[in-house]
Amino acid sequence: MSIAKTISTPSFRLNWLIMILLLGLDLGSKIWVRTNVPLYEITELLTNILDLTHVQNRGVSFSFFADIEDSFRIPLLVGVSLIAVVAMIFYQTRYWNELDFFTRSGLVCVLPGAAGNLIDRAVYGYVTDFFHFRWYETSFFVNNLADCFISLGVVFFIIPLLFSKNDSHTSKAT
Repeated sequence: MSIAKTISTPSFRLNWLIMILLLGLDLGSKIWVRTNVPLYEITELLTNILDLTHVQNRGVSFSFFADIEDSFRIPLLVGVSLIAVVAMIFYQTRYWNELDFFTRSGLVCVLPGAAGNLIDRAVYGYVTDFFHFRWYETSFFVNNLADCFISLGVVFFIIPLLFSKNDSHTSKAT
């Protein structure tokens, strides 16, 4: 099926609508945090589990690369993120009709998350994070909705791998 026909399918359009809504939710939440929550202020949301904490992540996951000079770090992270987002959009569009539910759902979650963080990096030079996950005094990480979407997408990608591993063991046994 051609890309033009893929784009016109109801499932493809619905999934793009979902991605646009998720991207809007991510960007809107970051705007709200930047506007209403002072930097580094902590508000407890779930006792000993989740706080609202406005931070600026200048790196990637767990602030890796945050200490690199801005003149190198920002173009590097924006460039890599842009290549990843474009590649995922191409893959999703090109192979949409061949993808299973889990891969489609994974892309529908990962793409707006990656795009949201890309936009933050390109516009501000950092990503606005605000969900601080912890267990009592043990801090795990601070992230945002985009990171949550990406994590959910990865779960969708992993599910078929778990089932295909089980299927391969079953077929070898017979």
